[in-house]
Amino acid sequence: MRILITNDDGFDADGIKSLKKIALCMSTEDNIFVVAPTQNQSAKSRSVSYKTAFDIIKKNSNEYSVGGTPTDCIIFAFEHLMKKKKPDIILSGINWGYNLSEDVFYSGTVAAALEGTDRGTLSIALSQAYSSTKRNLNPYLFAESCGSQLCLSLYENFSKDREKTAFNVNFPTNPQVKYPDCIKIAPIGQRDTSNFGIDIFFKSQNLYTAEIDTIAKNSSSHPDDDYINCSNGYLTVSPVSMRTQRDKIFEKLKKVRF
Repeated sequence: MRILITNDDGFDADGIKSLKKIALCMSTEDNIFVVAPTQNQSAKSRSVSYKTAFDIIKKNSNEYSVGGTPTDCIIFAFEHLMKKKKPDIILSGINWGYNLSEDVFYSGTVAAALEGTDRGTLSIALSQAYSSTKRNLNPYLFAESCGSQLCLSLYENFSKDREKTAFNVNFPTNPQVKYPDCIKIAPIGQRDTSNFGIDIFFKSQNLYTAEIDTIAKNSSSHPDDDYINCSNGYLTVSPVSMRTQRDKIFEKLKKVRF
């Protein structure tokens, strides 16, 4: 099995090291390719460095550091590095912090999986929730223990489908029960408010200095969605398909009187 690994936290992130451990339980080292951004590219969504030159550094035989976005990484892999022999599966992550609800539309981790799916390869985005009170512990241990089995199960069941789907996987901070009983198949939810706010550091007559950050306290009123389930200690698996949502909109549009 040829595996392509990427992320949005950057080539040297701890999460991608854990993802390589997962991949090694699925295939041999010579069939695992890492193509990841040089710098952190969180919340870059499906941004592409269109007509903007960037550097790609070969770290070793199968690992490349890309001076661009997660989507750039997938494009480089498919259009050059693995052009003659495509990957069988794409693993994106493991993201530092969950990607739940509206996060999927901002996440570079999920964006890479969507780009891979658009190119006909089963793709899985993996993210790890974490607790600020447990920063001294390795948050990826649970993911490392069951990630390969989870990814192989998805591959065996969905890789031959004509229409490929991306999957969004979120590992909880404290699993409520053992794997696989902790898995919840959950729809992508919607928080009660936007997950982003802005901090103003400096203001003068004509200048603001600001930073976008997440809102610490947020919630969802949908009891069965990914956000609630992961927050309650379950490993969530959610399909991410633009086509499914598009078809629903088409059906509704057909009933509109213009």
